[in-house]
Amino acid sequence: MSAVARVHHPVPLLKNLQYIEPRVAEAPRISLFLDFDGTLSPIVLNPAEACLEPTICPILKRLRDRLDFDLAVISGRALVDVRERIGLNKVIYAGNHGLEIEFESMRFREPRAESLRRELRCVLLQLKLALSETEGLEIEDKSLTLSVHFRRVSEHLHDWVRSVVYSAVGRSKSFTCGEGKMVLEVRPQVTWNKGHAIKWIAREVLPAGSLPVFIGDDVSDEDGFAAIPDGITIRVGEPTETQAQFLLPDVPAVGQFLEWLDHAKPNATLANSQRAGR
Repeated sequence: MSAVARVHHPVPLLKNLQYIEPRVAEAPRISLFLDFDGTLSPIVLNPAEACLEPTICPILKRLRDRLDFDLAVISGRALVDVRERIGLNKVIYAGNHGLEIEFESMRFREPRAESLRRELRCVLLQLKLALSETEGLEIEDKSLTLSVHFRRVSEHLHDWVRSVVYSAVGRSKSFTCGEGKMVLEVRPQVTWNKGHAIKWIAREVLPAGSLPVFIGDDVSDEDGFAAIPDGITIRVGEPTETQAQFLLPDVPAVGQFLEWLDHAKPNATLANSQRAGR
């Protein structure tokens, strides 16, 4: 089945938990993949001010400490940035839409993206020169990718900002540009996205046979939804066409779902967890 054919309107999850409860309860393990902005943290005007929703932090710690859960955070932010904002160890972190992945002593960088760092700096300088006087605009250098945030830019300039960015990126044969929620993402032209990152983590890091659950809120998360058609996929935000099966309305609802997940699957004992050193 093609990706387009899977696009549909998702089912509100909190009112329909009975659809997934048997799968959750019976799964030997659950691999929980989570986006950050718009999923674990509310969208804010200034991306530098984003932080983990306080009510979600305790449940993440509990799930992280369970023997039958594995946690991965897959963000468009740079890996070091999202890891600092989550602040938990023994979690798999994937930054730059999965171009960089780390877990304990394991480290992955997508080779082609890594080789284009210097060329990306040239694109960055072009954008800074062209957009330097645009009030409210922020260009975020994430080493492997760039994000041009225009949420605080006057609305009448939005199309002009898009034109400038797409033009600058178009002059390079090595990068592509996509749009998320009030952000333009400049990425290397490589066959790699959040979906590839999820599959790589499942293959290289996680034990076989676990049930994957992915929660995200933006266009870049659609690749992740498409990557695990046999898992549980959840979009956060307003009802919209998506490849996700289910819908949560906002970040607090994500916290509610994670609490439900913790209770819906029988827990390993604390004693066993301590003996395992987790």
